[in-house]
Amino acid sequence: MGLFNRRKKPVAPAAPLTGNADDDQLLAILATTPGGPDAPRDWVHYLYCATAEGAAAMEARAAEAGWSVRRVHEGEGIVASRQDLAVTAQAVIECRAFFEALAASVDGGEYDGWEASAG
Repeated sequence: MGLFNRRKKPVAPAAPLTGNADDDQLLAILATTPGGPDAPRDWVHYLYCATAEGAAAMEARAAEAGWSVRRVHEGEGIVASRQDLAVTAQAVIECRAFFEALAASVDGGEYDGWEASAG
């Protein structure tokens, strides 16, 4: 009888989209915002390294790839941003690969992740 089956059935967790739990969590949040995942957003990535020379190298490569870049942390890190990209699962995968490789190319390089505007 249907009267006693009103309890909601558990919902299975969503399948990973990117292979990175933090990225998937941020994408799930962005999916609930105006425009959903296909809206262009202010998208910011954070990278750090051991030397100002490393930061200069990261800055140059990120700028060549179309990112607006500024130096941070006493010249030993960069913030790269764009406002013209949709933050989709595929874009996140590609950007994470790019920025992780960029950080790995300099002494003490570290990719510290990303954030995006909500709308």
